[in-house]
Amino acid sequence: MSPCPQQATMKVILCLALFAFSLSYALNIEEKAAFDNLLEGFGSPNEEEARQKQCILRTHECTNNRHGCCRGEYMKDDCTCFYAEKTDPKAKDVEVCSCQQPWLK
Repeated sequence: MSPCPQQATMKVILCLALFAFSLSYALNIEEKAAFDNLLEGFGSPNEEEARQKQCILRTHECTNNRHGCCRGEYMKDDCTCFYAEKTDPKAKDVEVCSCQQPWLK
């Protein structure tokens, strides 16, 4: 008994359909991984919130992180530096920086 030509054709079509489905599923997973990698380059809202929590508040010391001042209501505060008064004339000049509103300089 030889199989009917219709059965052989159906088997080939079924195999091709399974192959196409498997291939499309694999491509979707790879595309999703590539898309996720692309999105990692952009800051997510959670990363933005974390950065804001780490910023330096107004009037706080910013000597070691001069670009870390928080954003105010209208504009970002600037790190303003000055030399502290010396009580001993032989002491070295000490630069002190603090986050200030830009228009108060």
